[in-house]
Amino acid sequence: MSKYKVILVEDEIPARMVFRQMIEARADLFELAGEAEDGLDGLALAEAHRPHLIVTDITMPRMTGLEMLHELERKGMAVPQTVILTCHQDFHYAQQAIQLKAASYLIKDDCLSDPELLVRTMEGLAEKVDLHDQNREKQRQLEQKVRSNEVEIEQNLFLDMLRNPAAEGRWLESLEAAGIPAEGVPFRFLLLELDRGSLRFSMDQLEELKLWQFAGVNVLKELLEGMGPNKVVALDKGRFIALYVSERDGRLMPEKVADSFNSFLKMNCIVLQGLFEPGLAKQLPLVKKMAGASYPFFYRSGETVKAREWEEANRFAPVDEQHGRFWMRVVRQALLEPHAGEAALEGERDSFLRQAAEHRWDPEQIKSLYLRAFLDISHFKPEAGAGVDLGAELRSRLAHCQTFLAVHNATFLQFHKLQQLHSDTKKIDASIARIVQRMHEDVGYPFRQEELAASINYSIPYFSSMFKKTTGESFIQYLTRLRIEKAKLLLLTTDQKTFEIADAVGMENYRSFNRLFKRETGMTPSDFRKRME
Repeated sequence: MSKYKVILVEDEIPARMVFRQMIEARADLFELAGEAEDGLDGLALAEAHRPHLIVTDITMPRMTGLEMLHELERKGMAVPQTVILTCHQDFHYAQQAIQLKAASYLIKDDCLSDPELLVRTMEGLAEKVDLHDQNREKQRQLEQKVRSNEVEIEQNLFLDMLRNPAAEGRWLESLEAAGIPAEGVPFRFLLLELDRGSLRFSMDQLEELKLWQFAGVNVLKELLEGMGPNKVVALDKGRFIALYVSERDGRLMPEKVADSFNSFLKMNCIVLQGLFEPGLAKQLPLVKKMAGASYPFFYRSGETVKAREWEEANRFAPVDEQHGRFWMRVVRQALLEPHAGEAALEGERDSFLRQAAEHRWDPEQIKSLYLRAFLDISHFKPEAGAGVDLGAELRSRLAHCQTFLAVHNATFLQFHKLQQLHSDTKKIDASIARIVQRMHEDVGYPFRQEELAASINYSIPYFSSMFKKTTGESFIQYLTRLRIEKAKLLLLTTDQKTFEIADAVGMENYRSFNRLFKRETGMTPSDFRKRME
């Protein structure tokens, strides 16, 4: 059983010592959290320790015991169970103590003549503390149940509106009651989801999900209260929507929401905010689309956008075959070359993301592309059977990915696990790996095998042998392929001229670049760009 915290406030040192001994005689039940010599210090102790009981004198310098209790009440703190110790039998003091909710009023001389009187009184008050705590917990549970029911009522009202156009009127009425008019004023719409990668529970645990929905609604309501009238609804699978009307600048609201969920719930969330023109009733179809969108955050999040722009962004197109094959090769090669360096890998990832977002490629096809790239490579790895379970695991992970970056990161993390199952990575020469990383990060540099070998004190034959052992290709083959792949990337994702791209990949002779590109791809750089457009 936990002990009851007590503070003792008494200005006379001898009396304080006696009362301290009385309290410490029941150290099994009471913990003396602190002592003070006047009401001012006692007030500070009460604020710091939040005791269950206060034992205090009345008449003290600077601040009396009664003034201390009054100040606690004025500050809105729950006044603890209090024992007033005094030399006075004056009814005036007793009356004041009762008004300030003091639980007991003892004469010091009575305590001295009956050394157990103070402790007996405190034991009786301890029972009141328990009863008060039990009542407070019941009240808290009741309030939580009421609020939880409110969350469920709001959810059902919104879902009914989504399924049944005849229910739209009831939902608009609930918005009007919350201070959000159906006509005449612009409003803002927040859509957010719990980041499934940061969840500490499974979405299949419905009771657990309900608790987090309740917590999320409370966080959003508290955040939006300072903005103006609002309505918050918890939907399925960790998704929330919120509508609010405000004259204040709300552009930073997505960032504030994400910070609040991280701070209070220790979870990440993905957020978008839509700006709507006046006339909520007319724009309900768009609200419904946004609330039910399959992949609203796949290519963008943490932003504030106009509602119509958001609607356009959630129309996806299939990935055409040529682009699909090209990016499959890029992803596959990036997986095979983890020693290429973070900067180079991030550059390729960002190029893919830009083009995918520009064309609004179907997120399901992007997931499929990454999965196929992983499976293709795992089938050719030694001990390939080990990749079977990892492939199924990746498929499951990708199903829960909400953004492009989550898909990319999940695939690369899974491939890293696959690599750890094999001993091949131990054979990679560290010096050669650094050379390869440098080549990826500065592909435009005129690399020469002789210079690179000398830079790590290798002979040319040894350098050549170790390079092929590490990469699977000769130095010239690897450098050529690297330059051609980079050139393809630039042709697809930039408006640079062909001679500028040749220079960017380390080939100053434009005609040599054209010949090499045609030899490797079967077409000229210009034909490649036209065919892939």
